[in-house]
Amino acid sequence: MTRPTGRRNSELALVTGAAGGVGSATARRLAEDGARVAITDINVERLKVLADEIGGIALPADGTNGEAVRDVVAQAVAELGGLDTVIATQGAAIAGTARPKHVDAYHKALDVNLHGSYYLAGEVMPHLIESQGSLVLFASTAGLIAGPPGTVGYTAAKAAIIGVTRWLAREYGPRGVQVNAVCPGWVRTPLGEGAMAHLSEREGITVDEAYAMTAQHVPLRRVAEPEEIAGCCTFLASGDASMVTGHVLVADGGGAAVDASTVVFDEAPQG
Repeated sequence: MTRPTGRRNSELALVTGAAGGVGSATARRLAEDGARVAITDINVERLKVLADEIGGIALPADGTNGEAVRDVVAQAVAELGGLDTVIATQGAAIAGTARPKHVDAYHKALDVNLHGSYYLAGEVMPHLIESQGSLVLFASTAGLIAGPPGTVGYTAAKAAIIGVTRWLAREYGPRGVQVNAVCPGWVRTPLGEGAMAHLSEREGITVDEAYAMTAQHVPLRRVAEPEEIAGCCTFLASGDASMVTGHVLVADGGGAAVDASTVVFDEAPQG
């Protein structure tokens, strides 16, 4: 039997949320690997700086606006000549609880973390069917287990991204498209820095010490660097992952594998 050759590696790529820590690292990695890269984000200044750095195409837009997403995809296809890889890293941790006064924050969290990716998937899918390409969505360990206090909308959205990923994989796999998701834990990004600044102020410690505190019961005992999560994204979009679809790749140093009720035994003598 002849072994299938798998899909080609990324050549024509679109990265959303590219002004963020993981998004910019992912765009850089794709460019280093030889892809032509279009990037989009609502932050125009950071986007243009990154585009100049990697020789990419900057397409500023509000990723929560369906019409804006449609225009970005059309421009990316026109500029690149097609699309074979789309990696959607946009997201934000918007504070809010399950109280009526936080309903607007809840809806905003869904818009930023879920609806933008939904709009994107609908627009890029015809192009990915044509190229037999790959879509990588950005979830979080908050989609698997409860996120931090005050992040109900973020948690709900990331759980939904996992469901959307699996549905898209089932729906479009027969047409040759792979759809996967990445679930990071804490990452050293501007989003992570905001949470760590709050923790460091509360505990009277440095930001680095706050990161160490959050990772003290994570098996690898550290948080991720953006480049490590970018590597997960580009792997799922590569020919090396040609048999992988509908998968949720957890990249959290092993944190989601730990039963919180057992951490009291972590320093116990080993027999």
